[in-house]
Amino acid sequence: MTRRLITLEAWARARYAEGGPSRWTLRKWAREGKIYPHPEKHGRSYYVREDARYVGDYNGPAFMEALRESTAT
Repeated sequence: MTRRLITLEAWARARYAEGGPSRWTLRKWAREGKIYPHPEKHGRSYYVREDARYVGDYNGPAFMEALRESTAT
């Protein structure tokens, strides 16, 4: 099943209220692997699945929960 990819900025607008993360912060999160599933870089832009989540560290509870949810479907 192919999932639709959207820009990081569109993802942030859908996930956060006004005053969400800046474009610079979003790109930093993408580079550091803090969004799961990982965003893909196409040219100069990052694209991410609509259902992606900010998970922070790979050892954190949010990552483990996101991993469990992704393998359950």
